[in-house]
Amino acid sequence: MDALALDLPHTSDQESPPIWGPVATLLWTALIGVVWVVVQIVAATIYVIVTMRGLPRDQMMEALRGLTSDGLFLSVCTVANLLVCTPLIVGIAKLKRGSKLKDYLGLKVPRLRQFLLWSFITSVFWGLSVLISLLHQRKAPGIMLEIYSSTDPQWPLWLAVVVAAPILEEIAFRGFIFKGLAASRLRWSGATLVTSLFWAAIHGQYDRFELSVIFALGLLLGAARTLTNSVLLTIWLHCLVNLLASIQITIVLLRYTVNN
Repeated sequence: MDALALDLPHTSDQESPPIWGPVATLLWTALIGVVWVVVQIVAATIYVIVTMRGLPRDQMMEALRGLTSDGLFLSVCTVANLLVCTPLIVGIAKLKRGSKLKDYLGLKVPRLRQFLLWSFITSVFWGLSVLISLLHQRKAPGIMLEIYSSTDPQWPLWLAVVVAAPILEEIAFRGFIFKGLAASRLRWSGATLVTSLFWAAIHGQYDRFELSVIFALGLLLGAARTLTNSVLLTIWLHCLVNLLASIQITIVLLRYTVNN
């Protein structure tokens, strides 16, 4: 138990700063979702204007159909959402009178023991998921292979996948949404389950196996959030998994290039 270094958040309204209740949290989340979609549309419009201007109609239509696997486009959208939605979430949290941002969003530096332990647990989880995939002779996700192979240079995609996406998603799911739901009858266990389901749902580009891995990872990140009260820790763990996955995909692509 000491190794986990439990730091469970207070659940008493008298002991903890005010936060938005579960209903308000879900309504605010819906607004954040709308803003996210709008940012996607605006980013897509600008991207199309800049990169496809002057193309013949048939080539433009083909390029538009390929946007979902265009690594640079997805990188632009991800970074744009980070820059817009993260300040929005921070602003919504601060709108609650008396709230403390550090406590609300879990902006707490984990202890070294917590950092090392959860990094190890997460690495083992990722390794087991890869092992299961290999035992079932599963290939790397086709959509991710397309995305990584479409991007040259790849650093914008790595920046988006390994840094930008984890920061935004963790502040939203394990930060804002998690905190609001945990204040309801769901408690911390229910908030972990619900946020994991929501988080898996936004990754609809993957198949059932990959979605189940994402859901399980969400449970692990929710447990880390509950036991350490640190979203900074879950951001790092999310970055770590995405980094390992990116390295795996790069190795697959290199092998394909060598063999062909």
